[in-house]
Amino acid sequence: MGKIRLRNVVSGLLAIVFIISLISACASANNNNNAKSSSTPGSSASTGNASETMDAQGKYTEPVKMSWAVQTAAASKLLDGDTWDDNRWSQLIKDKLNIDLEVAFSADSSTDAYKNKLNAIIASGDLPDVFKTQDANVFLQLAQNGQLADLSEVFDKYASDSIKAYRERFADSFAGATIDGKLYAIPRMNDNFHEAPFLWIRDDWLKNTNSEPPKTIEEMVALAEKFATGDPDGNGINGDTYGLALNKDLIRQNHGSILGLVSAFGVPGRDESVFYRDESGKMTFAWIQPNMKEALALLADMYKKGLVNKEFTAKNESALVEDITSGKIGMAYGSNWGTWYPYNNVYKKDGVIVRPYPIPKAEGYDYKIGIESNAVGQMTMVSADYEHPEAVIQVLNLYDQTVNYSSKEDYLKYWADEQYRLSPVYIDQPGEVYAADLLKAFDKGSSDDLPPAAKPLYDYIVGFEDGSLAEDDNAFGTWGQMAKSGSLPIVLNEYIPDNAIVQSVLGIQRPEVWLTTASSLDTLTITTFTDIITGNKPVDSFDSFVTQWLKAGGQEALDEMDRLYPAQ
Repeated sequence: MGKIRLRNVVSGLLAIVFIISLISACASANNNNNAKSSSTPGSSASTGNASETMDAQGKYTEPVKMSWAVQTAAASKLLDGDTWDDNRWSQLIKDKLNIDLEVAFSADSSTDAYKNKLNAIIASGDLPDVFKTQDANVFLQLAQNGQLADLSEVFDKYASDSIKAYRERFADSFAGATIDGKLYAIPRMNDNFHEAPFLWIRDDWLKNTNSEPPKTIEEMVALAEKFATGDPDGNGINGDTYGLALNKDLIRQNHGSILGLVSAFGVPGRDESVFYRDESGKMTFAWIQPNMKEALALLADMYKKGLVNKEFTAKNESALVEDITSGKIGMAYGSNWGTWYPYNNVYKKDGVIVRPYPIPKAEGYDYKIGIESNAVGQMTMVSADYEHPEAVIQVLNLYDQTVNYSSKEDYLKYWADEQYRLSPVYIDQPGEVYAADLLKAFDKGSSDDLPPAAKPLYDYIVGFEDGSLAEDDNAFGTWGQMAKSGSLPIVLNEYIPDNAIVQSVLGIQRPEVWLTTASSLDTLTITTFTDIITGNKPVDSFDSFVTQWLKAGGQEALDEMDRLYPAQ
């Protein structure tokens, strides 16, 4: 659901200390690895004999163990008596491959819990066999310091033709997982346009206020005023609802962010990741754009008038989702998966649809949508100490065959209801993979020409629209993303044709100064923007923020980015 970042300046300083200790720990681990024999786990010597221990179907003749780190989240579901230790995927992997899965640790990835636990495990040097991170800095440090298995040989030798086709389709994703010609992770195979923001609005509040979806910023503010001062929920009380919801993290890809609003003013922001070249070819960064002043001034005015939730500074994503579910919020900027979470809660509780709309535009500005480089994203890594790195590729093959090329029953059992998360390695099947194909199928009224894994998505959408799957969570989630009125078609049919997408140039290569300053600059940004919105600082303080940002490592990072990613 987006990257999780440290929350304050003190934690930013702690992050610096952590990186220093991490480098030391990694160096120590690297020295230990170098002291081992030439048959070090993950080397060609260990993989060369792997096929001798498998039958013709790739099943090990003797049991093989694989420990993995579990990312839990609010969207995670355990069904039919499954547990993280014993479930449909662990049983399938045991049956088909003779691999015994063991949970090394589990932690919530929608908060800081997973990141903090992983950091502690890294510092201890006792890595799970398989684990994930969305933090490119962590991946880069681990790879450079010898703690990750080189998967190049086992991928080439054991990956199915189907998996190898993903490497061709998502070449930039695989490039991001490759350092010095060596593949150190299975990347999230994707096109990152799915990160684009939208404005999500409750159908019933639009109807109750006799309103239309806003197309301009002025119309958005006017609608927020109706929602905040009137009685949009029909409970007979004026002013007990929010106009536009915000959460305290503001610039992160969460529900209630400001990403969609600032995009209208030509600021392609997203977390602390969007470096790009402006129209003059100069390397720049999203959050220091002068257009931010007008966007922040607008938000400050809305806050002053009571159009945004006054207590947003104390609202993290979980707290905001409670307000969404309880019916206090009618409008918020957010990501494409809203009908999967959290607006599925609204639909199940009240039968109300909250749907996505293109971001309202600001007159006089070319809107810009910031997304990450396709070279970064979630990485599934394998410890250099794991004796069977080829087993990870075998699990990936099994996942692909089961979910994408087997029966509909298998798809529903092993993918639907977030069940894919029970596999230690998977293809995330992001919506953008099939969104364009589905639109063509809808136009033809047939799913006959769709890839196998896309056909159930087609059935979900048709079933939700004709009412036969109206109560199905998977149908509602898929419909909100990939129906003709869904979020991803907005990207395909509007954002991309308008040349609004700005992809960050920040790939896997990171300036050293950015490794130590990104977290503290991120915190500085959120703190300053919050102070301006709440009126604790004047809008003009944005200018001093830019100066401070540049002096505190930002300018050095820009200069180094200019060198690492020269203009084409």
